Amino acid sequence: MDDLEMSTRGGMRRTLTTARLDLTAFQPDDAEALHELFSDPHTHTIGDGPLRDIRETEHWITRRQACRRDLGLCWYALRERPTGRLVGNCGIFVGRTGPTEPEIGYEIRHDSQHRGYATEAATAVITECTRIGLPRVWATVRPANTASLRVLHHLGMSFARSETDEKGTLHYMSRVL
Repeated sequence: MDDLEMSTRGGMRRTLTTARLDLTAFQPDDAEALHELFSDPHTHTIGDGPLRDIRETEHWITRRQACRRDLGLCWYALRERPTGRLVGNCGIFVGRTGPTEPEIGYEIRHDSQHRGYATEAATAVITECTRIGLPRVWATVRPANTASLRVLHHLGMSFARSETDEKGTLHYMSRVL
């Protein structure tokens, strides 16, 4: 299915571009480069931490492709322009808030952090969410993740509530689009 067909169905486009980044929907051949990020303990600090087996990364990509196919929500590989180096990932997923008000997420390679890539990519993704008519986007973040909280502030997201789970306090942030 091409980008025009996706946009007429209400789905997110396969590719987005910013001043410094090319954002493309993940494909199976991205697994090796993505696994570099997912297996790095300095980069992949979310969830249960770094992934050990590339098959876990391949499965992650497969799930993101199914979400795009079934719901029109996209998760993007972030590549520096013009080098093409994978510096992170960013996108929309069905998280704790459900498919009609999904969550945004992002992760930047440790050696590429503090350059504004997360804000730049997430801004493009929020713009795409507005284009397809999502009513609201959510984010969940731990209070100690100050870098992510700064990105969410730049995106115009507001604190909605806190909940406690097995890992502690989790803030829910949202933005009406």
